[in-house]
Amino acid sequence: MYPVAEFENVQPGREGKLERDVDDSLLTSHVGGRGIFATPAMVGLMEQCSHKSVEPLLPEGFTTVGFEVCVKHLAPTEPGGHVTVTSRLNRVEGHKLWFDVECHEGEKLCGTGTHRRMIVPAWPR
Repeated sequence: MYPVAEFENVQPGREGKLERDVDDSLLTSHVGGRGIFATPAMVGLMEQCSHKSVEPLLPEGFTTVGFEVCVKHLAPTEPGGHVTVTSRLNRVEGHKLWFDVECHEGEKLCGTGTHRRMIVPAWPR
């Protein structure tokens, strides 16, 4: 595929953090009323956080794509809430990356799980 040595800077222990206000773009509306923080939106923030944590370490011409998500949405977050998403790279095998991910609203754990990404060549624009 491509030499693993190209990814030697991507090592376990790398952490990421992303903070976001829960605005209308992150709400699910099918539950009635104004809506609530949507599970797909939370998962999307977890994926974004994981990617951004390793992006500066990748060689030019490479990116990461998600290929597995296993997440539990544990508690609601109302519109206007503020969430903090964290990721921790805990395993690297060649071009495959394993992350632990969490989402908190203050001290409240809203979501937790694992996420896997793969380093791949970036498509030219």
